[in-house]
Amino acid sequence: MTTTSVLIADDHEIVRYGISTYLSSSEDIQIVGEASTGEECIQLFKETDPDICLLDIGMPNKNGIETAKTIRELNRDTKILILSMHINKQILSEALEAGINGYLLKSTDKADLLTGIRAVMKGQQVFSDPISDLIKESFLSNNFRDEAKSYNQITKREHEILQLIVDGHTSKEIAEKLYISPRTVDTHRANLMQKLELNNIAELVRYAIENDMVSNS
Repeated sequence: MTTTSVLIADDHEIVRYGISTYLSSSEDIQIVGEASTGEECIQLFKETDPDICLLDIGMPNKNGIETAKTIRELNRDTKILILSMHINKQILSEALEAGINGYLLKSTDKADLLTGIRAVMKGQQVFSDPISDLIKESFLSNNFRDEAKSYNQITKREHEILQLIVDGHTSKEIAEKLYISPRTVDTHRANLMQKLELNNIAELVRYAIENDMVSNS
């Protein structure tokens, strides 16, 4: 069984304890550190090199978004999952720009948190329903639109793959659906990000929804 190492950062001790206790009950989860501030989280990150970081937004020294940016600079492959009570367009926009892999509200059922961690580790994007609704509302109302970009040169195959990425499928799953190799999927994904001048999957998903390039069903 593959074990996922998790670093938890939240300035409330009782919250950290609750999350840690619940996740530790799962055989495939290993808690490698708990931090109460952004700076402490970054230090623990350097020491433990976790597979995924669970970050609160409102932390001292560095907030969750600033911490996420630093972690992303240190390691582009580490998964970052925001777990917060805060929800507004500005915070969401900044979190997506920081390159997060998911955003769950603290009102999320504990079972959904565990499911979300596993999904993120498979390469999927995970958002609580209110967060997903805010993404669609914000992007489709052009709040984040950048008219300088053009996607006219995207091929039919790239569009198919883009839709499946937004739907949360991994490269392996997309390859199986389209009868191509995972490496070919990765190549198309890289081409998409290059054409659209984007840096990661979170930005690609956001841009696709923003520009109404995919189905929202």
